[in-house]
Amino acid sequence: MQSSIDIVTFYDEHPINLSEILSRAKDSGLALDSLKAEDLWRWDQDHYGGLDAVDALLQALEINSRSLVIDLCSGMGGPARYLATKTGCQVHGVDLNASRVDGANELTARVKLDHLVSFSCADICALPVADNSFNCAMSQEAFLHIEDRESLLAQIHRVLEPGSKFGFTDWIAGDSLSESHRERFASTFAAGRIVSADEYTRLLEAAGFRVEGVTDLSALWKKILVERLEMFRSLEKETVEKFGQLRHDTYISNYEFFVERITCSDLGGARIISTAI
Repeated sequence: MQSSIDIVTFYDEHPINLSEILSRAKDSGLALDSLKAEDLWRWDQDHYGGLDAVDALLQALEINSRSLVIDLCSGMGGPARYLATKTGCQVHGVDLNASRVDGANELTARVKLDHLVSFSCADICALPVADNSFNCAMSQEAFLHIEDRESLLAQIHRVLEPGSKFGFTDWIAGDSLSESHRERFASTFAAGRIVSADEYTRLLEAAGFRVEGVTDLSALWKKILVERLEMFRSLEKETVEKFGQLRHDTYISNYEFFVERITCSDLGGARIISTAI
């Protein structure tokens, strides 16, 4: 299903952005010229579940100081910096949005982690990366934006060494997700293809992965997403100043629809762990 909203614009106008993160750090009394990675963890984790969600992937993927991780659709880079801080691993993040890549690199330099963590702007369905470059891959709530899931998974398999772990979280279609719901998600969230957990398993196996486990996160996400909606509402002043009242109101309306679909179990979430074979 073709998305009618441009994904780059969608994230250019996202409430969690470089200026918002730095503004919150400054308002909390932190000196912006002497930030540490842990200073930003309250604000730079742009995914569901915060640090607990990153820890779950860290453990499932067995990330350690020898890990070479590719973070797909890496956003503002919070998870990458967290993993490097906790384990000493190297992480390279790839994102289609240039402003978020620039922001992620700036934040990483500010906390002096740029010797371990880097970011580049690219299409993850055509990764400009050599074969077998990484021994771990991860992503959080991003693949919903990518309709060609087959090419995506083939690319991830290509850049991983055999035996590497690949884990991600994503939206999962419930049995009651209607065509009209799918159309609205495509037009408002650039989510043109939402698949079931069973379909994800088939896609991964076809791409050369062995699925190790699928964890249903739907119940947890219901609570988290209600809290995120309230957080986005609390950012009205900052969002309006940066993007205008219409953008804020539209985003909130669409997010309310999103939360309703989660609450009604039309939509869910899952963490999927696999191994490249």
